[in-house]
Amino acid sequence: MKLVGKIGIFAMLFSILFFFLHATDVTKTVVRDDMEDLGGIPWLYSAVCLIFTILAGFVIQHEWDQWNDFMDAIKGEVSMLRSLGLWSQHVSDLGTKLRDAMSQYLAVTIQDEWHASSLGESEAAGKALVVVQEEASMLFQHSELRMTTVGIIGDLLRHREHRLHSGQRRMPAILKATVGFADGLVIVLSLFIGVKHLWLDYLFTLSIALLAYVVYLVIDDLDHPLRPGIWHVTAKPYERLLAQLQQNR
Repeated sequence: MKLVGKIGIFAMLFSILFFFLHATDVTKTVVRDDMEDLGGIPWLYSAVCLIFTILAGFVIQHEWDQWNDFMDAIKGEVSMLRSLGLWSQHVSDLGTKLRDAMSQYLAVTIQDEWHASSLGESEAAGKALVVVQEEASMLFQHSELRMTTVGIIGDLLRHREHRLHSGQRRMPAILKATVGFADGLVIVLSLFIGVKHLWLDYLFTLSIALLAYVVYLVIDDLDHPLRPGIWHVTAKPYERLLAQLQQNR
């Protein structure tokens, strides 16, 4: 479900709960009639919001850094494959086989390793990469290409390993549960801290709840880079390189 749809559903459910609480005789003395005698409740609520803000800030920063590492690994792997393809053009006979092997590796990687349920390295992709290495090793007989080819292959393997590792990393379950619990506290307790004017109370309470909910959606989305969402990482860089290799055959 898209972000706008999730926010719309949440706003609707929260609005129903808000007006239900304000219309119920059992709870209206808490949420409306006792506004002038809340004591230290607003300060306690501020403390909850402060804790949630600090926790969410550190988590988002960590998840954003991890997402950037994942993107860097993807860019690095594609860049090394493109460089290898350019070097292969110096030897027409061996270069054609190498580019075919690279095309096969890209096709298998896109098919087997690029979806949210991916559990790691695909056996087929691993075998296709071995073929790429074998074909690249044939370039070693050309002394002017040897050192560069060795460096490119080494960087390719490193970026691939980094991509696989970064794509599988997830936030610890206890940390995610803590963020979700703190987010829930901010949303629920906001219903009992308001102003006397009903519509102003609704406006500010809904704003606080929406902000807290969006923060959690951002954290959850960054934690699943391969799942369709706001920051959905796709296989487009691999698809573009594959199209270029097939076009230059």
